[in-house]
Amino acid sequence: MAAETRITAVLGPTNTGKTHYAIERMLAHRTGVIGLPLRLLAREVYDRIVAARGPAVAALVTGEERIVGARAQYWVCTVEAMPTGRDPALRRPRARACLHRPAP
Repeated sequence: MAAETRITAVLGPTNTGKTHYAIERMLAHRTGVIGLPLRLLAREVYDRIVAARGPAVAALVTGEERIVGARAQYWVCTVEAMPTGRDPALRRPRARACLHRPAP
């Protein structure tokens, strides 16, 4: 039987802890990917994961940086730089970055 894949969208107003919640949930799993809309936010989240779990298991992939630990399990990316072909727990705390809004 194939493993169940679960994708969780965390939605809410600004400054309500969505990113913090998504990071905590991702770290509760063995592996994970988090897509963020801004490079600086991705770097901040990467630094938090490195502080919590160490640099060997963390990866940062943006349009400007690529840092991949020797045993990378937690991938922090800007949304456009997210790796494809992976099947870890996927967290996108900023769903609006993924939405397409047609022109009026």
